Amino acid sequence: MFKLRSLPVSVCLSFSLLCFAPSALAQLPINDAAAALLQEGDTLLSQRKAGEALRSYEAAAKADPTSSVPLSKLANAIYFLSILQTDAEKKSQWRAQSEALAQQALKLAPRDPIAQEVLRMLSEEKPAPLHEPTAQAANLKHEGEQLFVAGRLDQAREKYLQAAQADPLYSTAWIYAGDCYFAQKKWAEAEQLFRKGVTIEPLNSQGWRFLSDALGAQGKRAAAEEALLNGIAAQPSQMPNWGKLAHLRAAAGTPLKPLGLVRKSSVTLDPATGKPTVKLDSTFSGGPGEQKTADAGAWLMLGMREASIRAKNRADNVTGSPFAIELASWEGAMKAASEIEAKGGEALTDPGLIAMQTLAKADQLEAGLLILLYKESYRPEFEAWKKEHPNGIRKFVDTWGLQP
Repeated sequence: MFKLRSLPVSVCLSFSLLCFAPSALAQLPINDAAAALLQEGDTLLSQRKAGEALRSYEAAAKADPTSSVPLSKLANAIYFLSILQTDAEKKSQWRAQSEALAQQALKLAPRDPIAQEVLRMLSEEKPAPLHEPTAQAANLKHEGEQLFVAGRLDQAREKYLQAAQADPLYSTAWIYAGDCYFAQKKWAEAEQLFRKGVTIEPLNSQGWRFLSDALGAQGKRAAAEEALLNGIAAQPSQMPNWGKLAHLRAAAGTPLKPLGLVRKSSVTLDPATGKPTVKLDSTFSGGPGEQKTADAGAWLMLGMREASIRAKNRADNVTGSPFAIELASWEGAMKAASEIEAKGGEALTDPGLIAMQTLAKADQLEAGLLILLYKESYRPEFEAWKKEHPNGIRKFVDTWGLQP
């Protein structure tokens, strides 16, 4: 298990994608020269040499212009560097560059998992509602991180435990203390502290993932999978959990299929008049590579339905919940697509849209949106759904075999 916290924030977070990417990227084509440059970039990133890593990724993109992987890794790295940028203008520029690179990658490989995740992160900045530590606990944790980076694991663990004692509700302190044991290959001790952390805060998705790693290291496969499902229940948008679950399921002969859905319509409201505008992806504008009519129609209907709901809410001075708007929009779009097909019209061809249509026909759109296309703004509906559907996430994954 690659320990993300042993590096500065920008690098750590970038590796939150890279840690699960190898199996997911294996089916994406890339020539040997570009692959070597990517490996070089990954190594430089692990050595906290972000600038040199970016240059290696850029060289990889030039070495294989047909591969999406160098572009998606560039997009990922630039996104996380933008998080640390304090200058608002530069931050905006870097985010725009990251988005453009991710979009370029998806034009080459629509199912590139890193590019998909970058776009998700750009659209969803709100973190899970975890406990905010006291200043004392936060400072002690920071001191522990410095010791961890220096390889002084026993001392780092003591600092983390001091942070936990200073603020007993600070689940991350317990989890990081367990991480020190994990780095020393003391799996059982690590498991104990990881469990302490997720017991204090079940919404600590990273804690469940670390617990899964400790359980897996002890050969407890079933328990490791259950921990990952709990991590997904904490925050379904945490992609590393899905990547590890997919690895376990594939090893067991029950692989998961990525939904791979990239949104191709957007809605904006004029701030002065409230007039909605629906914008479709440029691939629907005609020419080579134009999407099928049924797919374009589905995305247009999705946008039009969303625009109608938002405009009405504004006119009625009502603030609709983001999830209610999203669910109603998808229900309308998928119903229209199915009706057109039933009348002899063209069927959907995009695999992601087909999957959504299948879920709609089975009355599983609500679950599909909450689990596969989760945003933190959906939290109230998600928590209510979990209460109404105990073990619902496992049942959904077992039934449909899908992942984001």
